[in-house]
Amino acid sequence: METVALNENELPSAARRRLSVVLAADGEESAAALALRRSTVSFAGVAHGHLEKILQEEEGDDQEGPTSTSQQPQQQQQQQLPSRRDNRASVVGRRASAFSRVFALSSTSESFMEGNIRPTLINAMIFLSDPKPDVNKIRQVLADRLLCIPRFRSVVKMDDKSRVHFDPLPRDAVDFRQHIKLVDGRGKYDAEDIEELVTDSFLTDWPSDRPLWRGTLVTNLADGRSLLFIVIDHAIGDGVGLLAVLLSLFDDPADTDGGAAADKSETKTEKLQQKRKTTPSLRWSHRIVAFLGGMYDGIINTLVPPPCDNPSSITIPKEQLEYPCPGKTLAQTRGFPIDEVKSIKNKLAGATVNDIILALIAVAVRKSFEKTGDEALDVILKGKGKVRADFPVNMRTGTAKGGAELGNDSVLGTFRFPIKHSDPIDAVWQCKSRVDEIKVSPAFHLKKVLSDAIFGNAPDTVLSAEILHAMNQSTCMVSNVIGPSQEAALGGYDISDLNFTTAYVGGLYFGVLTFKGNLRISAILDKRCSGDVEVIRDSLEEAYDDLRDALKDVDEDCPLRQPDMTPLAARILEGVVYIAAVALPVLVAMQFQK
Repeated sequence: METVALNENELPSAARRRLSVVLAADGEESAAALALRRSTVSFAGVAHGHLEKILQEEEGDDQEGPTSTSQQPQQQQQQQLPSRRDNRASVVGRRASAFSRVFALSSTSESFMEGNIRPTLINAMIFLSDPKPDVNKIRQVLADRLLCIPRFRSVVKMDDKSRVHFDPLPRDAVDFRQHIKLVDGRGKYDAEDIEELVTDSFLTDWPSDRPLWRGTLVTNLADGRSLLFIVIDHAIGDGVGLLAVLLSLFDDPADTDGGAAADKSETKTEKLQQKRKTTPSLRWSHRIVAFLGGMYDGIINTLVPPPCDNPSSITIPKEQLEYPCPGKTLAQTRGFPIDEVKSIKNKLAGATVNDIILALIAVAVRKSFEKTGDEALDVILKGKGKVRADFPVNMRTGTAKGGAELGNDSVLGTFRFPIKHSDPIDAVWQCKSRVDEIKVSPAFHLKKVLSDAIFGNAPDTVLSAEILHAMNQSTCMVSNVIGPSQEAALGGYDISDLNFTTAYVGGLYFGVLTFKGNLRISAILDKRCSGDVEVIRDSLEEAYDDLRDALKDVDEDCPLRQPDMTPLAARILEGVVYIAAVALPVLVAMQFQK
């Protein structure tokens, strides 16, 4: 499985009347009213943005609530904002692709919003070493590097045919004092507060007159750092494109060789957007069976989705899918040294880091079922159930120009976890075999063609009736992001840690991120699930320790070999071919004797 393939919502409040931090505080706005304001592609939002900006400049408002600090002089604040010289007003909005359309409908379609189908959000958590960075410096960096990308200054609109357009605003209409809020953590802001921040962003409506992203700079965390929390709607782009944008925000620390580091970062981005061409280690019969299975999956399972995974403690109960979400819980594992992870995979011949990651999740899911006494485990071990993960597959054919090709040029793949394994090593081998099958499968290309046709043309009322159940067919979502391997900075402030996660309408999300030599796995669990995200986190760490300990006596120069995992269908095919090869000469000879 390609590294880029595992790459990479808001839900309403109880009464769907919760005021957004970005909406006017003097009135409530229903889903119908919000959809109506997004129903016309126009420049109405531009004038609104200018007026709002003038009012804010008169008020001098900068930071939320009682945490407000001393204000910067008005002239300095104006200097920190984008210059009017950089205005680039677009005459015609760009029409969204099929997948971008589906993501954008969550904030533009009345039927989506009334159906509690909320936007899929990508959360970037950038931890800065400095406890109190200058918010204006951060705003300036983001303004300089994001406003040159049209989608980061575009308002999303839906026309009367339920087609979605990105309508660009002039650069000075994007008010960064509204897009980047400032909050003082007062030395008490900890992991629970960050989890609350994830939930708040998940439950907060997008405004109809601003681009679909926002951020919060939290200073004075309990651990002595600060946090820049950026939320981006998936309609703007997929994981590959947004990761390139994220990396473009970073600088190299002053004491490093900026040129050399930049070259490495660019190389890393290029590798993310190129497909790996590793050769799967399958027998010819196994390849044929996998290819045919991929055709069935790509066509039949796309048009007629298979049954959902078994209900469990980590899935949302079907009867609660259409209910408002009470929030999300978040937990992150300790950092696993990437060199140690690579050493583990080197001890298993032909294995990849992705094989290791998937095996860890498979072992962790089983462990969490065992700890919580989940009845789903008995069903799965009897061969009557399954636990699957959806993962976005990058379908780009080449490297993006400028490293920031946005949009959603991807398709969802599905991976079935080997919950029924004998030990962690067996879990790795099973994952490797299934990933190798995926590598020869044509399913992604077939799904891409069919999905684009369906999602690009189906009315929003039809999609809204099916999308919640479709996004909960599998147990979870998995994505894998490769961050900078070297030290990095933002606006002159050193970055101490990084997290890149997704919040969506499903029950469980696993986000894998490597940064500065460490690999971490984050889990985000919907509060409607009965499971415990901390149990999942602990199970992931235990799974890693178990696999590492099981291989401690294995030499990397003499790695373990994968056992033969050829499926029965492939063996039958081999038998048929062998019999035909032996019988054919006999039949020919008998024919000549006649």
